[in-house]
Amino acid sequence: MSEDQHSSTVSGGSSTSHSPSGVGGGGGGSSSPRVIALLNQKGGVGKTTTAVNLGAALARQGHRVLLMDLDPQAHLTLHLGIDPETLDHTLYDLLTDDTGQVTAMGMVQQVGETGRLAVLPAETNLAGVESELAPLVAVGAAQTVLRNRTRDLVKQFDYVLIDCPPSLGLLTINALVLAREVVVPMQAHFLALQGLSKLLETVSLIRQSVNEQLSVAGVVLCMHEGQTILAGEVIADLTTFLDAGRSMDVPWRNAVVYQPPVRRNIKLAESPSFGQSIFEYASHCPGAQDYEKLAQAVHAQAQGPGPAQAQATDATTDTTTDTATEDAIGQTVDDVTKEAQGESVEPNAESASTSTTVSTPTPTPEPESVSEPEPEPEPEPEPEPQPVAERQPWEL
Repeated sequence: MSEDQHSSTVSGGSSTSHSPSGVGGGGGGSSSPRVIALLNQKGGVGKTTTAVNLGAALARQGHRVLLMDLDPQAHLTLHLGIDPETLDHTLYDLLTDDTGQVTAMGMVQQVGETGRLAVLPAETNLAGVESELAPLVAVGAAQTVLRNRTRDLVKQFDYVLIDCPPSLGLLTINALVLAREVVVPMQAHFLALQGLSKLLETVSLIRQSVNEQLSVAGVVLCMHEGQTILAGEVIADLTTFLDAGRSMDVPWRNAVVYQPPVRRNIKLAESPSFGQSIFEYASHCPGAQDYEKLAQAVHAQAQGPGPAQAQATDATTDTTTDTATEDAIGQTVDDVTKEAQGESVEPNAESASTSTTVSTPTPTPEPESVSEPEPEPEPEPEPEPQPVAERQPWEL
């Protein structure tokens, strides 16, 4: 589909709300979907772009995919051509409704051309969820609202991708309680490794307290510029860190750096303004090719040794939160909040023995091209004076 066929408005993509029986493009979904949280507390790293286009690529390959927009900026919703102002209900209503009238099955939107891609949309009011659910935090109920209220819906899909906000607050904790895997989109930059250490600490806290099956599946390199020396150094250091955890009981012991990296491509930046995935907007561009291969790599990871095989319990299993678990959830929120505010947290026995510090390489400056100085030109010889011809009498 050519670019001149598209409207330049955000609402250019089509989206329809459909009944529960039509969710996912077919009846009866997988009993154990892969629930993946795309997480990075650093903004602008390609997280939403990866959620949309990885989901679209998986749908093109025949999988039923649900996207959850947990970011109050609602960029995933807008990327897919849905105007939050026109919706009756969004995830904000689902998380804060106490009447039972708002259901995930009733608000899911089908998007794209495949019929296998759906979304739970967001709006800016989602930023107020933490204050709305504050009374439930102490008893551990606020951290499991998303899991409890989407349990029936996620069973209809093969993949559930959660676009997390760029923070480590209550919305992110809800995503990590629901998810079984974490995928980290990041750029191969020096500061990205610093943020990765803090992110892994949060994943470890959630795993130790409320979600024993949570693991880090891998890292997606976005907006990649492979020709730079810095990118090579960051990737080498990241790979060394992940390899060091293979023999340790840490959430990232099976994590990989997905190949290929997603190259920087202007088409990926243009497609959200048309309300379309990269496959609808420019299906033959380098960005589309990279996400197509990335989807194949993510799906292949479930077939071999990796985090997906550790899913012994259904991602949507109905669990009763006992008093001990509630205390653990409440403590986890306190710990994550302190970490985000820079306060010290006393490590427990497991976390104390595990280091999440990713050493950061000292950037090597790019070599500048050195050109040989040009030799000074030899002075041209002065022309010999020409004899002046005598003027003839008839010349003026």
